[in-house]
Amino acid sequence: MTRQDLIAALWHGRDPFADPPADLRPLDLQGWRSVHPYLAEAVSEFRPQVVVEIGTWKGASALYLARTMAEQGVEGTVIAVDTWLGAVDHWADVSLFAELATEHGFPSLYRTFLANVVREGMTGRVLPLPLDSVNAAELLRLRGVAADVIHLDAGHEEASVVADLRAWWPILRPGGLLIADDYDRLGGRFPGVTRAVDAFCAEQGVEGPWSQRGKCKFVKPA
Repeated sequence: MTRQDLIAALWHGRDPFADPPADLRPLDLQGWRSVHPYLAEAVSEFRPQVVVEIGTWKGASALYLARTMAEQGVEGTVIAVDTWLGAVDHWADVSLFAELATEHGFPSLYRTFLANVVREGMTGRVLPLPLDSVNAAELLRLRGVAADVIHLDAGHEEASVVADLRAWWPILRPGGLLIADDYDRLGGRFPGVTRAVDAFCAEQGVEGPWSQRGKCKFVKPA
């Protein structure tokens, strides 16, 4: 599907970047493992038309995917799924909470994401979808949108990751690639992610996952 097809399917034809605010925030690409070999390899090996990133924060990894696609001549779109309200760790950690940039008691992180995409010149390759993970997956299912590559970096609690994997697995096309962040067989900061991914792969009979530098990947059987 082209970006215009996706705008028609998910935004009723209204481009969310059509009229950006004049008072754009400064560029702020703060993130974690936003540049990673698995993301670059996903573009070069799968040449995806549709990439879905669940949990996009300020957009650093979505923009890395989009730039890599542009550099390699891949005519695809990154759908950036996030509530931009933060997860439990963003509310529990005072330094991360500050990044939510609350205004009148409500996070305004989406404005940072929007400014980053505009300033990086990637509005033609990134499409935001401000929904929670499960509802976003249901919308894509209803609209017949399939993903060639999924990058999962949303909640870090085991139950949340299990729910995300089960919600998005039907959206990933057969033969498609799923990359999950915060995976660490040594435990790491979020051991629930690793437990959830390992259990899901065993349940689905999926080979892998393969892991490197805090991310893992596995392919949906064709």
